[in-house]
Amino acid sequence: MDNFANLLNFRDLGGHKAACGRVVRPRRLLRAALPAGLSAEDVAKLREYNLKYIVDFRTAEEVATSPTDTIDGVAYTHIDIMGDNAAQAANPFYWMELFLKDPPAVVTGFTETYRQFATSPHSIVGYAAFLRSCVAAAEGATLFHCTAGKDRTGFGAAILLKILGISDEDIFADYLKSQDYIAAVNDYYVEKAKKRGLSDTQLEQLGKTFGIMQTSYLQAAFDALEKTFGGFTQYVNEGLGITNEEIAILQEHYLEHPF
Repeated sequence: MDNFANLLNFRDLGGHKAACGRVVRPRRLLRAALPAGLSAEDVAKLREYNLKYIVDFRTAEEVATSPTDTIDGVAYTHIDIMGDNAAQAANPFYWMELFLKDPPAVVTGFTETYRQFATSPHSIVGYAAFLRSCVAAAEGATLFHCTAGKDRTGFGAAILLKILGISDEDIFADYLKSQDYIAAVNDYYVEKAKKRGLSDTQLEQLGKTFGIMQTSYLQAAFDALEKTFGGFTQYVNEGLGITNEEIAILQEHYLEHPF
């Protein structure tokens, strides 16, 4: 895995094995935290992946505050996944303050946020647009991201991998890999928080709060779509409106036979 100077929580989804015996093509589907402040070396590494598209899942406010880097020759698409649900959920300082008042409420809040990923009309429109952008990307790599690259990005990766026939076990394992990178993500936000005058205790709590990763969160999203739509297939076909033809294109684009 490439080590980037200023790109956190990065990984290539290539190599995952599908139930059909094929594997996800490398250098086609990339996930990460916010690609901003990239070094020249970072950009050069991304070009080695033949990066053609960046999809940004953040809110308009997040984008305005911290724009994604512009890279020559790379198309940028903004898809706000959370919409009206984002005022609190996309704000790491909200979670810090909630943690200080009521730690169990953080778990409850994240769980509800993941349910909203699967069922809110705004998120459904957003993830459908993301999948269609992957359908349209006949060649080159797509990098999709939010802020930390773990929640909105994590669910986006999960539904895409599940459509490609990757096992739930592997999907959850990929989701939890964000925990391996979260220390660097926490350091980034703690450094930003210092400028807001937070105390050392508050900074410590921010790191603990923003870095929470639990399989129960992703499971809550899958349980919610099961309850709402009757199953994952129905969620994709009826909820997201992704056709079987589009699913076939996704599988053709992103799966290859191992040699």
